[in-house]
Amino acid sequence: MANSKFYFEIITPDGIIYQDNVDEVKLPTPTGEIAILPHHVPLYAKLGDGEATIIKDGKETLMAVLGGIVDISDNKVSIISDYAIQADSIQIAKAEEAKKRAEEAKLNKQETQDFIMEDKELRKSILELKVAQKIRRPHRPNQ
Repeated sequence: MANSKFYFEIITPDGIIYQDNVDEVKLPTPTGEIAILPHHVPLYAKLGDGEATIIKDGKETLMAVLGGIVDISDNKVSIISDYAIQADSIQIAKAEEAKKRAEEAKLNKQETQDFIMEDKELRKSILELKVAQKIRRPHRPNQ
């Protein structure tokens, strides 16, 4: 069973962002990171904002995930999230500009709904920058 895989997918309002048979997934939760391997016990959990690490055939793929839920059952793992993007698809300059706009707009918002929307955009931009910068840094073993 060492070569066993499980089906993994990330679904957002824009559609299926990622789907494949993988070896392991590490996901952010409000209480810390969880690792999922083949034949994981059934679980339904809330996700936090953060980095999802997908491991397939020894290769890691990083995704930025803005909250959501994870459903694990029958060797299938599904994430439903408002937003997710693969790290190598993030445009840093665009994310920095979005962060700046969201920070400025958040300062000027008076209505609760507007404030919540700008806060979400700010969280999204900060997360994108964090994940994108991680894959662009040279890898240093044992650090």
